[in-house]
Amino acid sequence: MGKLSLLKRLHGEVIIQKEVYKEVVERGLKEGFSDALIVKECVNQGWIKVSTLNKREFDLCRRTMEHAAEVHLGETQAILLASELNTLLLMDESCGRAFAETWGLKVRGTLNVILRALREGSLNKDEAKEAVSSMINRGFRIEPKLLTRILKEIENFVPSNTPNS
Repeated sequence: MGKLSLLKRLHGEVIIQKEVYKEVVERGLKEGFSDALIVKECVNQGWIKVSTLNKREFDLCRRTMEHAAEVHLGETQAILLASELNTLLLMDESCGRAFAETWGLKVRGTLNVILRALREGSLNKDEAKEAVSSMINRGFRIEPKLLTRILKEIENFVPSNTPNS
C-alpha cells in the first residue's frame, strides 16, 4: 500500500527472517513486484534487518511445520524469531497468526498498523481509509464485519491534539 515507512516510524527497527526476505525481495524482483525494490532499499538502509537461522533453529522450524502443515516456512521462521526475541509479531496470514498466538505471542497485522498510525498522527483519516481500500483492491481478504468495524473506527477517530483548557 506504499506505507512501509510507517513501520519505521512506529517501530524503529524491523527484523525479518531470511526466508521472508527471499519471498518478498528475491522472488518479488523476479516477478516484477515494485514493493520488492522498496523492501530491498529499507534493508540496505539498515532499519529492516535480515536474520538467519542457525542449525538448531532451522531444525526447530522443520519440526514445528510437521505439526502445523498450514503454516509456511517464512511464517514459521517469523514466529520462532518473535518468540526468541520476545517481541511483537507482525503477520496478516490467519493460520500463522493463530499458530503464533498458541505460542503466547502478541500478534498484530497491517490493519492494526494503520489504526496505530492514525492514532499517533502518522496518517489522517483519509489516508487511513485509502490504505485500507488499497489493501482490499490488491486482494487483501477481510471479513465484512471487521472491515465495517475498522472503517467506523477510522471515521469516528478524533485526534487528541486539542489544547487542554
